Amino acid sequence: MKKETIILWLASFVIVFLTVYISNIIDEDYPITSTFGIEGKKVSYRFEKVHYGKEDYNIIIRTDVPELRGNLFWKSETDLNWHSKELKKSELILSEKIPLLIPTKKADYYLELYYKDKKYVIPESQKVSLTFFGKIPVAANYLKYLILYMGLVLAVRTGLEFFNNGAKAKKFGVLTLILFLTLIALINPLYLSYKYGFINSSIPPINKLFSLSDISIFILWIITIVTIFRSEKFKIFPLVSAILTLLIFVFVRQS
Repeated sequence: MKKETIILWLASFVIVFLTVYISNIIDEDYPITSTFGIEGKKVSYRFEKVHYGKEDYNIIIRTDVPELRGNLFWKSETDLNWHSKELKKSELILSEKIPLLIPTKKADYYLELYYKDKKYVIPESQKVSLTFFGKIPVAANYLKYLILYMGLVLAVRTGLEFFNNGAKAKKFGVLTLILFLTLIALINPLYLSYKYGFINSSIPPINKLFSLSDISIFILWIITIVTIFRSEKFKIFPLVSAILTLLIFVFVRQS
């Protein structure tokens, strides 16, 4: 393998890694995490905004303050009343559970912590909205993200072929198209059926079985492949499509 080819592959992996990292950071469902101090001792928490599975959501507070205690407050979107539970204590951990809701239903929650005569509301001056989703099998989850990230790497690699005179742009572009076709036709419908709780429950509406970002990327690469196969004048088009692919992945996925 030529040195230039190795550099282009490495660049593709690095670009996709950074894109995925940025996408996760700006995702509206990114967990709320923080650490604060009480008399020089740490209290840490992580509040999730989505919960997958068939079990109650367990909230855990890690603290170096032995005397710390607290209450969990929550209500579902169909319930006007707030409920509360005292946090259970085990060594230096406080925990309690929010009862499981059916997929797509939401619950708002926050905590109050007490130490001596002081009260700490977390998160500060806000409530967390938690969305429940169904349990997704490991294989379906693994395949979805494996194919998605492989598709992104190939899309970027196709675009970077512009710096190699476009020699393999057609081949890489077709592979990109195949991966995203596999994703939207086979993997995503299964993944989303589990996520939204349709398996053994109800017939899913067609719009719930497809991801807008993945379909947009697939259509983009159909146009790209047709364009570069019809004319050699558009060698820069795969590079433009690669950039658009990353933008769609980051921003359309957040919508």
